[in-house]
Amino acid sequence: MDGSTETQLNRKLPFSYNSFAGSPQLADGSSDFDKNRDLSHLPKNIPLKQLASGSPNLFDRSLSSFKETDEDISSQDTLMHVYAVSITFAIGVTIALILCINLGGSLVFVNGAVVSDHERCTLLSQRVLHDGGSSVDAAITAALCLGVVHPHVSGVGGGGVMLVHDIQKNETRVISFQGTAPTTLKEEMLQNVLELKAGLQVGVPGLLRGLHHAHSLYGSLSWEDVVARAAAVAKEGFNVSLGLAEAISKVKGEQLSQRFRDMFLPDGHALLPGSYLKMSSLARVLEAGLSNFYDGIFSQEIEDEVQANGGVLSRADISDYSVQVEQPVEGLYDEFVIQVPPPPSTGAALISALNILDYLHFNGNNNIDNQTHHWVAEVLKGGLGEPKSSVTELLFNVLSKTQAEVLRQRINSSHTSPADSIVHSLQTERMAGKVVVMGPDDLIVSVASSLGTLFGSRIITQSGVVLNSLILNFSWPNKTRSQLLTSQKNRVQPGKRPLSPLMPTIVVPAWHKCGSYVALSSAGGQQSLSVIIQRTMTASP
Repeated sequence: MDGSTETQLNRKLPFSYNSFAGSPQLADGSSDFDKNRDLSHLPKNIPLKQLASGSPNLFDRSLSSFKETDEDISSQDTLMHVYAVSITFAIGVTIALILCINLGGSLVFVNGAVVSDHERCTLLSQRVLHDGGSSVDAAITAALCLGVVHPHVSGVGGGGVMLVHDIQKNETRVISFQGTAPTTLKEEMLQNVLELKAGLQVGVPGLLRGLHHAHSLYGSLSWEDVVARAAAVAKEGFNVSLGLAEAISKVKGEQLSQRFRDMFLPDGHALLPGSYLKMSSLARVLEAGLSNFYDGIFSQEIEDEVQANGGVLSRADISDYSVQVEQPVEGLYDEFVIQVPPPPSTGAALISALNILDYLHFNGNNNIDNQTHHWVAEVLKGGLGEPKSSVTELLFNVLSKTQAEVLRQRINSSHTSPADSIVHSLQTERMAGKVVVMGPDDLIVSVASSLGTLFGSRIITQSGVVLNSLILNFSWPNKTRSQLLTSQKNRVQPGKRPLSPLMPTIVVPAWHKCGSYVALSSAGGQQSLSVIIQRTMTASP
């Protein structure tokens, strides 16, 4: 834990903003603020103030503009007492931002805060807020930036999901842009995952169309402006982070295309942390616009590359892709409403786990000891362990307090139970790009995007787009040699979205606008879900 001067003065000031842990990634040494600036010396904390959107003084650090008010907090222009915390958990698999709004005599505006997996992307996102962009604009820029600097994790060749909560309207939307199976993909084409052709792993990439749809709903700046900021990173180049360098080293011994080797293994050597990498072709993809990706030259490139590697994805599949806007799945826990994406996301497992732990009387006052970790692990196995139920039945079961008591009785306090069906997908930690933004427009945004596995399918198009391995999220007979059960609800079907471990989460006060707001983003998997559960149990700072 580290704190700035502002943190140390918190007891004397009418506001609080702390930053716990930082991104484990290597700073890339450049930003839009100053190309030669050493990012390692940037302050970890930014004092928070809320000004009118687009205010030129948004990043003004002086305290002279702070005011006191006794106005009703339900007013759009009401000042708010705010406590915000940014957190990076479990070596980067989960991030969180906490905003606490309280009534009181000394109240202060907040201008926003951003958390992402990479410092440069966080800075770009902060700049979007500085330039009058919305919280969603800022999240889009950061998500696209992560697809550039962390091509092993996410990018336009993948998909994801975004939660947006409007504090004033008390309304949350789920914007799902997770990929779908090709229309001509059949289960009999699939075999043991170790022998599966790379092209058959690729689903329709939804990220770019999904972020564009989110912008159409919540954007303030132009789409071209928001995208250009991330494209500039690809065009100008960046220093390879420790995470990217380690990912390259992990796959360097595998059978990889020449294009992959030229990009990440020049002269046969894996890029080292701090190496300089440009992605000019990827910058052109971002700048070319949405229609060129889904209906033009780039969709043809994707089809050609996938089919050359044994896949069946077509231009028609890409062109027909649609974004889903849905209501979140909600669960009441203590004084909070937990909001997660609906199936096929595994987010409902979080609510199920909290329901069960509620029966066990675990709460924020309990110490998170080894016994608690055991209970959480067992809860996760029970929460999605009904292989014969439909998705509707599954959702009812995991949200039911009565069902939570039934599942609780199956848990052994001293022995570990075997995992069933869907929970197998939670046992392997997945890779994801994670962004959380809370801006001056009273929007809270949480995004998780992914290629699936490390570098996705390992297929790279001529324009530098790394393609996903989405199909590996489906279940099919003999997928792995150790597989005992095949989840019927997650079987491969044309145009279907598979079970997704991505779990952006928003926690809001249950009864009124005043209280703690928590936004988390996670790559999914048992480890990060466990962290989210524990963070939610202690949601009040």
